[in-house]
Amino acid sequence: MTSTGFQMRNRTYPLALMLLFCTSTLLADNILMDDASDDIHWQPEEPFKEGKTALPEKIDLDDLQAFQVGANDPRFQYFIERGSLQTGGDKVTRFVVVIRSRTGATNTSYEAFRCGERLFKVYGYGSDDKLFAATKPEWRTIPKDESTDYRAALYEDLICNLLTGQSNSPDAIFRAMRDNRTLAID
Repeated sequence: MTSTGFQMRNRTYPLALMLLFCTSTLLADNILMDDASDDIHWQPEEPFKEGKTALPEKIDLDDLQAFQVGANDPRFQYFIERGSLQTGGDKVTRFVVVIRSRTGATNTSYEAFRCGERLFKVYGYGSDDKLFAATKPEWRTIPKDESTDYRAALYEDLICNLLTGQSNSPDAIFRAMRDNRTLAID
């Protein structure tokens, strides 16, 4: 091989590498900009449609399961009515929360979580035995402070599986509440 042929090959390598790099960058850009709706098996995600929800007629205060909130504020005790915890076909988990103060005052609410979206809704408020419908209930973001907010504690540690976006089973939830432990994945 002549020295001219060797020099020619040395000059074409950088040019070929640059061409290869530019081509791969353009292809990568096309992959990043790919629209999933072009794919043959792509199914659009259906918008959330909430099922009909009626307030429980009666709260069974003999069927309560206690749970801990953050630093366990001694001013309040928190409970879920066991029979009320259900996940509907709309993948919304609904439950009755009972909060008792140290002086014996009781507040209740019928609430729901959308586990995959960190949202809650309050359908009704009440006292010991009766709930009254909330006016204009709407989905709101669950705060992230577990130390003071019972919704954050329920969402992150007990009711929702943060990896799957689904609700944990009622048996697992109540077992964790009874044993004062979390179902959260660290």
